Amino acid sequence: KVAEYERLKDFNENIVESINVGVLAVDLADRIESWNSQMEVMYALPRWQALTRPLSEVFPAAFVEEFYRVRQNSGIHNLYKFRLSTPTGETRVINAAIAPLVTKKFNVIGRLIIMDDITERIELESQLSQSDKLSSIGLLAAGVAHEVNTPLAVISSYAQMLSKQLQGDPQKGALLEKITRQTFRASEIVNSLLNFSRTSGAEFAEVNLNKIILDTLTLLEHQFKISRIRVQDELYENLPLIQGNAGRLQQVFLNLFLNARDAMPGGGTLRIATTNGDGVSVVVSDSGSGIAPEHIARIYDPFFTTKQAAREGQGKGTGLGLSVTYGIIQEHSGKIRVESQPGEGTTFFLDFPFIKKAVNV
Repeated sequence: KVAEYERLKDFNENIVESINVGVLAVDLADRIESWNSQMEVMYALPRWQALTRPLSEVFPAAFVEEFYRVRQNSGIHNLYKFRLSTPTGETRVINAAIAPLVTKKFNVIGRLIIMDDITERIELESQLSQSDKLSSIGLLAAGVAHEVNTPLAVISSYAQMLSKQLQGDPQKGALLEKITRQTFRASEIVNSLLNFSRTSGAEFAEVNLNKIILDTLTLLEHQFKISRIRVQDELYENLPLIQGNAGRLQQVFLNLFLNARDAMPGGGTLRIATTNGDGVSVVVSDSGSGIAPEHIARIYDPFFTTKQAAREGQGKGTGLGLSVTYGIIQEHSGKIRVESQPGEGTTFFLDFPFIKKAVNV
């Protein structure tokens, strides 16, 4: 019987160790008595550092507060999409279940906590939602742009004709100049809409991201100079080629570099780095004003912009630049993510897959 008991005990422990959710148990004094291998991976804390310690010493105050709120109640309690900070400073999104730990005679001897790490799932859902949103708005944008272009062209033409006829009238001429200027402004928005809707069907070839980045920096060299922006490039010398469209990718870097310039009205540093790892990666970082936390989730939304007032040499944002950027990177099977803190600058991380080589069998 002892041998059978040991066998069953080992079998149950193996089940707890093998499942892909974090499982921990605490006693009635809220000291950790069990900590499976998935908890080690997810929470980045070895078992030996967690066992016998009070829950309040291991987990952040926000989680402990939730635990204490439900521990006296019977039944199972769930926490959905709870943001859990780990000892390494990383934030994981989890679904957690807190249940009484009972004996065969239904005596409560502690609490069982099960944590399912859904961070990657949430990010994937967000990307799919963003892609669906961009696809729907892209179809609408194409139709609207074509409908608006014709009357804009007519207004612009008549305004310029009247302006020539009223050259001797400075007051009316100034008004017509404003009309013409705003018509061109509207035309720029329409062209951005068309670019936004054209994020597929481009011809792909083997391209060198370093060359595209350097070409884009050359285009903006004068603007960076007058804006007092120092460019720091750290381009990996033997960067592998990727499959892409050079024109589209240049538009991506043009948007990111111009956004960085606008975020540094008093000058600053723009850093661009390329690396070769699991794929080809690009980091675009600025020392500008940063992005407010409440705006991070919306920066890829069409027409969302934080450039409310135009500065000298900078137009008011249309809110389409990063939407177009997101669509182009999706078109290239790539990924884009951002890290930013207000007052501490913004960093964009771009990842592109290697070229898939044909295998001769």
